[in-house]
Amino acid sequence: MAKNQSKNKPAAQPKPANVETASAAELKSAKGSAALYQLKTARTSGIIKAYITFTYRILHPGVTPRLILYGLLVAAPGIFFFKDMYWKVFFIATGAAMILLGFFRQYISLAMTKKNDPDYKSGAEFTYDFYESSAAFRKEGDVFSTISKYKDITAFYYDDEYYYLALAKEVHVLPKNAFTIGEPAGFEEFIYKKSKKTCKWLPNKLSDRIKKRRAERAVSTGKLK
Repeated sequence: MAKNQSKNKPAAQPKPANVETASAAELKSAKGSAALYQLKTARTSGIIKAYITFTYRILHPGVTPRLILYGLLVAAPGIFFFKDMYWKVFFIATGAAMILLGFFRQYISLAMTKKNDPDYKSGAEFTYDFYESSAAFRKEGDVFSTISKYKDITAFYYDDEYYYLALAKEVHVLPKNAFTIGEPAGFEEFIYKKSKKTCKWLPNKLSDRIKKRRAERAVSTGKLK
């Protein structure tokens, strides 16, 4: 799990080498205009957990069920075949550990990230400004990332509480309740109009996930009426 820790941090990490370039791009794009949409937020526990869950579900799908399946397969010999107590305990314990990791890995990643993330510890404020043709993202007033053109957006998702704005090498988690300028519904239309990326639903509830998968399967097989 520690090996994957670097992958489990939200993308809003400042890169000092790019600040000057980003600031210039922001000033050029924002000159004579005001933000159409703005969000202000901090690196909260909820945002970190949302980012980790997003990466597991979208970027690395199927890992959790595979870990659980492998855990059951590893534990099976200890339950059904080995008589020697040492090997019996070894296989059952190893399998149980894999199963627990499958169920709780996002919480383990959350705890590790909160322990090591300086932005979470300091409560730094992040501001996301979306202009007519570009966007600028700041941490404590310093620009750490920009969108020079909205066509650079690679994907756009939402769930009950957050938007997930994906670029080529980063994902930004935007709380729906963090808008200081504009409204969520208008923001979805704005991003679609500019990027032609539909805001895709990521259901939170297991029942909704099952319904979504069934609908997608029906569409892919041509059985949806």
